[in-house]
Amino acid sequence: MHDVVIRVHYLISSVVFLIAIIVTSWAVIGWRKERKYSQSFDKLSLVFILFLYIQLITGVSLYFFLQPENQAASISAEEIASHDSLRFWVIEHVSLMLFALLLAQLGRLFIKQLSYDVKKYRAATFYYGIAFLVVLVSAGMALFR
Repeated sequence: MHDVVIRVHYLISSVVFLIAIIVTSWAVIGWRKERKYSQSFDKLSLVFILFLYIQLITGVSLYFFLQPENQAASISAEEIASHDSLRFWVIEHVSLMLFALLLAQLGRLFIKQLSYDVKKYRAATFYYGIAFLVVLVSAGMALFR
């Protein structure tokens, strides 16, 4: 079961990357070319956040419920801090991904409150762009672990 969920987690992360690229690019173009804020963009940004939540659920299930013999729960905080790979997966990756999700969700809430289309796209560029960069940093750090 662990292998299946981890593959699903990887697959969904690929989808998150693709959607994040599209959402961020669309936001930059909409902001720079002063386009009308569209329902399609709004729905796509919702899908982006939805997939971030799905990533959170699969990641939490991998960590808490599907670890072989509940391995992660038996390791002390000192041991986690002393191993680079463990520290990344248990602390850094979780923190970065939660921060990305929080940024995207707060950005969506903030964007809904704005009235001008250009300001909506500018805010979307900031919030979704930074969330995407955080996801990229976390994924990039994973490559070197």
